[in-house]
Amino acid sequence: RMARGPFTCLRTPTTPLARLRVRSRYRVATAAVVEMMDPARKLRVLCLHSFRTSSSILKVQMEIAGWEASLGDLVEFTCEPDGNPASGDIPKEVSMFFPDDQYFEWWNAMKDEDCKTEYVGIEKSFGKVEKSWETRGPFDGVLGFSQGATLTTLLAARGAVEGWGPFGDAKRENEVDAALTFAVCVSGMLARNRSAADLYAAAETSKSKTPTLHLIGDADRVMPPGLSERAASHFENAKIARHARGHVIPKLEGETLHMVRAFFQAELAKRKTPGENVLL
Repeated sequence: RMARGPFTCLRTPTTPLARLRVRSRYRVATAAVVEMMDPARKLRVLCLHSFRTSSSILKVQMEIAGWEASLGDLVEFTCEPDGNPASGDIPKEVSMFFPDDQYFEWWNAMKDEDCKTEYVGIEKSFGKVEKSWETRGPFDGVLGFSQGATLTTLLAARGAVEGWGPFGDAKRENEVDAALTFAVCVSGMLARNRSAADLYAAAETSKSKTPTLHLIGDADRVMPPGLSERAASHFENAKIARHARGHVIPKLEGETLHMVRAFFQAELAKRKTPGENVLL
């Protein structure tokens, strides 16, 4: 019998039913193929909120930063799902600007009886993201802000190791320039418990080609740039776009805007190749 604990769900499914569910996600869907082959189509990106905020708050943050104006010709952003209900105090700057909202977290970091870090709620969060990916898709990539960005790194690693979830295509044999699911991490870092470290190590060994873009704020005091740079280093050929602000969804301008647009333009170009197979 499989032992339970943090990241139990990171283990590769072994039952026939689980294997059937994994395979079923990659069936070719005719309607999706038609949409993906539309030369005028945009990239579709699932966006994951930060610690003890919400998908609706993230949507407002992106609107304030002008991402629709800067990138709306290339990308359609879908902010969902919400994580688990917040289990503790809400950051003051969040409750001040969004006093009437509900607040959510992807996990709460706790110490177990052996003083090891446990991510309480993360297994439910994996399920929530997978459900949105399957029911609201097809999507081309995942964007995460802060804790949502850290969750994105875990999703990418799990996809590379197990062939599971939004980044399940990373485990299959693909050309370097294939239209793989991409990740955008805004003020992110690597998860910091033993299970996550093992997962990242296995993902690096797999040599997956998941395309990633990491937005790093030079004035970020919540997520110091060094932590985001370390996260980027775990992905092959990661792109880094820096901005002068702190722990925010930044307004895109100057070189930052140029780099972000170039990343999305390159991903969109991969998906406009005639005869591309679109797998779900």
